[in-house]
Amino acid sequence: MSTSPGHSSGGINQRSFAPEGVQLNYAAGPPNGPPLLLLHGVGRHWQTCLPLMTTLALRWQLFALDFRGHGRSSRTPGKYRVIDYAADVAAFLRDEVRQPAVLFGHSLGGMVTMHVAAHHPQMVRAAVLGDNPITLRKHKSSMYADLFGGLLRLGQSGGTVEELARAIAEIQVRTPSSDVPTRIADLPGNDQAYLFSWARCLSQVDPDVFRMTLDGSSRQGWDGEECLRRMKCPTLLLQANPKLGALMSDDDVKLAVKTLAHSVCVRLEDHSHALHMQKPESVLRAVMHFLEGLADEGKGCSD
Repeated sequence: MSTSPGHSSGGINQRSFAPEGVQLNYAAGPPNGPPLLLLHGVGRHWQTCLPLMTTLALRWQLFALDFRGHGRSSRTPGKYRVIDYAADVAAFLRDEVRQPAVLFGHSLGGMVTMHVAAHHPQMVRAAVLGDNPITLRKHKSSMYADLFGGLLRLGQSGGTVEELARAIAEIQVRTPSSDVPTRIADLPGNDQAYLFSWARCLSQVDPDVFRMTLDGSSRQGWDGEECLRRMKCPTLLLQANPKLGALMSDDDVKLAVKTLAHSVCVRLEDHSHALHMQKPESVLRAVMHFLEGLADEGKGCSD
C-alpha cells in the first residue's frame, strides 16, 4: 500500500491512497480534532460532502473518500460491491487514519458504514447513516430503478458536463406519490446548479457502477440486518421523507432502533434522499448534536 500527496485548496488536501488492486483519491482537512470520515452516495464523489465540511472542520479532522469507480479513484469493473468499498474503507482507516473514527455515510456510503462498523468495530467510534436502505425489500420497486437505468445509459453515451446536465433533467421516474412519470428537473431541489453538480459527478463514474446497482450484484455479501446485529457503536439514523423518495423506510428505522444498542433517529420531513446536497442546514444540526453527545463516551447516544 502507498500514499502520495496531492494539491491543497482552502485547507483541504487531495491525496491518493493505494490499497491492493486500486488507487483511491481522498480529501483531508486540518487536524482540528478527532477523525471523521465522510462517504458519498452511488454515482457521486467526495465533493458532494462540501456543504458539511466547512462547519465540521472546525472541531474534527475530516477525511472524504472517492469510492473506487468514482471521482478520481481508479476503475475496477465488476468489483463494485458494497463489501469491496467497505474493504477499501477499512484499509484506509487502518493505514491512513490509524485511530477509531466517526463515519458519516450517505446512501451507498451508509451501507458501507454499516458493514465497516459491523466487521471492524475497533475502527469505528460512531456511525451516521444518511438515508441508506437497510433491508432492501422495497429497492427494486422504487423510483431509483428508473433513475439508475437513465444514469447508466447516459454514462455509457458520454458527453460534456453541460450535455449530461440537460439529459439528467429529462430522466423520468415514478415517484412514491404518483405512478405518472415525472422529469427529474420537475422534482424539488433539482435546479440548474444542482443538475450541473450531478452531471460533473456522472462524468467521473464508471457506468459499471450503475449496472451492478441495477442487477443487484453490488449487494452480494452485504446483509443489513446482520450488520445491525453486529454494530455496537453509537449510531445516528437520518431518514428523509418517504413521500419525497427516502431510501431508509419506516420499517428500516423500526428494525434499526430495535436492534442497535445505542441509536437515535432524526426524520427530516422536508428532505428528499439528497439530504445535505440540497439542504445541509438541518443535516448539520442533527449531526453536530449527535457528535457533541460523543463527549460522554460511557453513555453513547440516547434512544
